[in-house]
Amino acid sequence: MGKEKILVINPGSTSTKVALYEGEQELDTLNIEHPVEILAGFSSINDQISFRQRAVRQYLEEHHVRPSDLDAIAVRGGVVGQLKSGAYLVDEAFAEASLHSPAPHPANLAPVIGYELAREADIRAYVYDAVCGCGVPNEVYTITGVPEITKPFLTHVLNSRAVCFEQSKRDKKALRDATYIVTHLGGGITTNLIREGRILDFVGDDEGALSPERSGGVPVRPLVKLCYSGRFTEKEMQARLKGKGGLLAYLGTSDMRQVEAKVRDGDKNARMLFDAMVLQLSKDIASMSAVVRGKVDKIILTGGMAYSKMLTDALSRQVGYLAPVAVIPGTSEMDALAKGILRVLRGEETFHTL
Repeated sequence: MGKEKILVINPGSTSTKVALYEGEQELDTLNIEHPVEILAGFSSINDQISFRQRAVRQYLEEHHVRPSDLDAIAVRGGVVGQLKSGAYLVDEAFAEASLHSPAPHPANLAPVIGYELAREADIRAYVYDAVCGCGVPNEVYTITGVPEITKPFLTHVLNSRAVCFEQSKRDKKALRDATYIVTHLGGGITTNLIREGRILDFVGDDEGALSPERSGGVPVRPLVKLCYSGRFTEKEMQARLKGKGGLLAYLGTSDMRQVEAKVRDGDKNARMLFDAMVLQLSKDIASMSAVVRGKVDKIILTGGMAYSKMLTDALSRQVGYLAPVAVIPGTSEMDALAKGILRVLRGEETFHTL
């Protein structure tokens, strides 16, 4: 045990991340950058498949690895329906569903690339915690108060569950016996209630705290009035909510390091915005505690902004009365993908099929 060889493939908008693992050890990783002018020559994301697959093959050749040398391929999964959390076998049906995804995104290319490589080598490719892999929620968690609008059940599933596996190991308990609240602190922020390894409920990045680039939840009637004011097109309004909202709209920066510097320099507006974000995040965390009547083993702070001690200390002071607070900063998607599939290879988890 410990020698399983896994290739990880994780396409982004202008790059394809690849990595080789042997057991839990990362042997090598590379972020293959794709020139924007080359990508612009493709009429659709799906047209990039052969181009990106050649890049992955070249990576393997440069490391003298044949697909048949691998035990499995772990790939990022996009949107192919409402999937359960965990591993899915990438068979022909999954590859086809990825090709015809209702939400075109580079992540949908990984299962197609992985399927072709795995079929050639007579091994298996798997998706782990796909973008849409939050499970099928109890209907009560999707009700909004407006019959025409249902709460989307999409969150930061891969990293949020990955830190739960890590924390349960630290706590010396099985994940199925734990209840964690995980706040993913990134450009968008989600707070996730994970019980027995499953996402039970969450506060999404468009309904909770303001974040570096997103407005979070805003009063709906003033929002509707603003939408119909004639000041913004729909596209511009969407950008105000996601991409150009939050701290960026108020302070002109979405970089938490710059926000911290402003606070330390005595910028009263920056301090007010920082305090507001902490307060709103604390309310999100407390709301998830209410779902399980306060029976929470730990609150986990993760994501890129969890490197900010100013932020994590402030949050810990505010919500520490609910449960102990752990900080696991960063977002290691490649590690999460590799370890998820390693658990499948070792029989610690089973996989699903479409």
